[in-house]
This record gives sequence, structure tokens and C-alpha cells, in this order.
Amino acid sequence: RPCTGGRARPAALAARMASHEGGGRRRQRKKTGTLEPAGVHVWSAWPLPQRYELRSLLGSGAYGTVCEALDKDKGRMVAVKRIPRIFDDLVAAKRVLREVAILSQLDDPHVPKVYDIVVPGDDPAHFSELFLVMEIGDTDLKALMQTDIEFTEAHVKWIFYGLLSGLRYLHTAGIYHRDLKPSNVLVNKDCAVKICDFGLARAVGDRSRPVTPAGSLTRRGSKGAVVGKDVGMPTSVSRAMTKHVATRFYRAPELILLQDDYTEAIDIWSVGCIYAEMTQLLEGARLEDRGPLFPGATCFPLSPDLVRPCDGLYHSQGRREQLNVIFDVLGTPSDDQVQQLDREDAQTYIRCFAPRKGMGLQRRLPQAGADAVDLLQRMLRFGPLDRCSAEDALGHPLLADIRDPSSEATAPEMVELDFDRKQNHSEQQLRDVFAAEIRSVLSGMSKVSTAGG
Repeated sequence: RPCTGGRARPAALAARMASHEGGGRRRQRKKTGTLEPAGVHVWSAWPLPQRYELRSLLGSGAYGTVCEALDKDKGRMVAVKRIPRIFDDLVAAKRVLREVAILSQLDDPHVPKVYDIVVPGDDPAHFSELFLVMEIGDTDLKALMQTDIEFTEAHVKWIFYGLLSGLRYLHTAGIYHRDLKPSNVLVNKDCAVKICDFGLARAVGDRSRPVTPAGSLTRRGSKGAVVGKDVGMPTSVSRAMTKHVATRFYRAPELILLQDDYTEAIDIWSVGCIYAEMTQLLEGARLEDRGPLFPGATCFPLSPDLVRPCDGLYHSQGRREQLNVIFDVLGTPSDDQVQQLDREDAQTYIRCFAPRKGMGLQRRLPQAGADAVDLLQRMLRFGPLDRCSAEDALGHPLLADIRDPSSEATAPEMVELDFDRKQNHSEQQLRDVFAAEIRSVLSGMSKVSTAGG
């Protein structure tokens, strides 16, 4: 179908996806220990209004379970996300609150819409579980990449263009997604893209300097030896931004190295990794060779080797250590780039790695064209200040034949979450904020939804 600006999308993906899971709809993700046994549909007893007819299980993870459902009142398929035992973990509860608050303030075709919020018993003051009714996608990039189909260059470019357009919108709204990966990119049969799962997202328009736990990286001793002892904690500040975000394969170097004041460049790195992976969908790449660009097995200090978790020098020599996997492709950073790191212990740790040029992205991704490699080189630079922005990426020659700037939305204002200005909330305080947020969202939808219909 034509896009907004009149430039034709490639032929719909329907034919290519027809053999994927019964026609393209996302199906249950297999995850040991999280999904009910075959034939036992626990989700069918969810306390939802009668308008929602649950059809199938789409997936399950740490923070909830997602089912496909028919909204009989609207005549459309939706995704219903059940989040149980919300207040068992107050940190997790605040993440759910952020997701609800952020999604309710975003309005872009590349972000799933929240259609409804269901509180069982219509009791916001005492609820323990929550149901989010959201826009659904046909499949996700991870599922597509695991399917034995090939895409044309036009298909890959359109999907990538949609992903970049959505990311640009998020960044103009002051949102860092912080967990971009193929499974969080929904793709429809017409190549439309939606960025999902905002459980780790943060609104950072008004953030102050984040706290980083010192001493997690190595430091240099009095005689130049690399050691792993604590170097003391920084002065307390008013707000924290956790560094343990983004899945390892898509985690930017500054997150790996626990840098303070990281920026939206962490999302650019993740999207670069995703696009590199997408090029493996092109003709000439074997199914068995598809996978992450940087498939590290450990990631010191956040995801270290269990045998020697505090030994930075040991990790710098590990061939499956995440930074080594990155350096094998991109090469080790220059002295000038290392000097950009704001932590002395991080600089010391980087200098532990054996210097190398790296094989280069073209050799690593032989099926990628010259323009694709050039843009990836701009997105996957070690220094966040050296990386291009989403706006820059959209203006790259790679996308010149399909880009339509008039279709790229800009957020009218930065998203700000007042409750995030307070670092520690009690359960009752979180309940109060949840109740206010739910009332605000439902009021904005001009409806009230209860478990009784």
C-alpha cells in the first residue's frame, strides 16, 4: 500500500509470512518454566470484561503474560497484557507504572496504542494485578529472523525506516527506550513497525545526574597492577538511572562500562545492532548463520563470568566477553576515544584489552551493501558523542529513495513523569500514583473499564 507521502511500500509481507506460525500472527514464545502446559489455558479465566474474548497465548516474561484477544465491541484483535502481583517488588511495580504512564502520553504510528486498562473489581486502591489492552502486531523481528524466509532489500529498508522513525519520535519526546532488541520490534504484513515493551523506558527530559555504583570495574593499583577492589561510592545525588538495561547483545559500550549521564545514543547503538541483524534476512545469508552482530557470552561487570565475577583482567582476555566480541569487529578504541570515558576505572579496564583493528562490518556482514555498511559504521561508534542521531540516520543516502519527512512525527512536548522525581516510594504511595494514573488514562479515553464489563 502507498505510504503517506505517496512512495510505494514494497509488496506486502503476507506471502512471505504465510508459512510463519499459521499466517504471521505472533504465537506463544517458548520459555521454560513460565508458560502453562499444553492444553491448560489458565489465561482463559482472566477476570476481563465480556467484550474481550481471549484467543491464544502470545508470550510470557518476567513482568507479565500477553494474550491475543478479540475486542467484540470494536471488532478488532488486541493484545492483553496481564501483570500479576504488581506490588510484590516495588522496583518492578514502578517500572510497570512508567510503562503505563509513558505509553499513555505517546501518540505515534510506531508505538502501540493503549486501548484500555482493566483493574479487577474496579478497585484502584487495593488491586494486585492489572490488564493492559493494547494494539497488536502481526509478528516481531525475532520471530521473522528465526523463520526460513528471505527478504528483499526493499523490505529490510522499509522495516528499518519505520524503526528509525519511531525512535526519532521517542527521542523528541525525551524517552530512552533502553531495551531495544528484535523481539521488541513488531512488524505487520504491510511492513509497518511498532516499538513495544516500554518496561525499562525512562522519561529523561528533566533528569538529574544519575548514580553509578563505583568500584564495579577494575582500577589501577599503586604499582600499575589491575585490581578489582572498591574505590569508594560517589556523593549521593537526587536521582538514579540504572545501568543494567538493554539485553547484552544490544548493550552500548557506555552501558557496559557504567558511564554516568548516558544519552539517547544507547538506543542508536541498539538499533544499529538490530539493523545489522536484519541484513542477514537478505538473499545469500544462511538461516543457520543468522544471529546477533555481537553475541557475547559474558558482559563484565553487570553479567560477569560466574567463576571469576570480580576479575576485570580475566574478562578482558575472554574471547566471548561482550567488549571483545565488539572489538573483534570494530577494533579497539583509540586513545582519544578512551579519554572520553568519564570514569578512570573504565579507562583502565579498556586498556586491558589487546589492541586490534577488527575485521570490519563489511567482512562481518558480506550481504550488506555499501550504504548499509556506511550507516552502520556511523551508528556503531564506540564513543556516544561520535554516533549519529536518529535524525541523522534518517537522512542517510541508504533511505533517500523511500524517506518521507512529512510522515515522521515529532512529539509536541517532552514527556515528564512527576512521580519519578521521588526516588523511593512506599507501596501505598505507589498505589496512590497508580490509581491517579489509571484514572487519568481512562479519562483521556473517555471511558471507564471494569472487570465486570
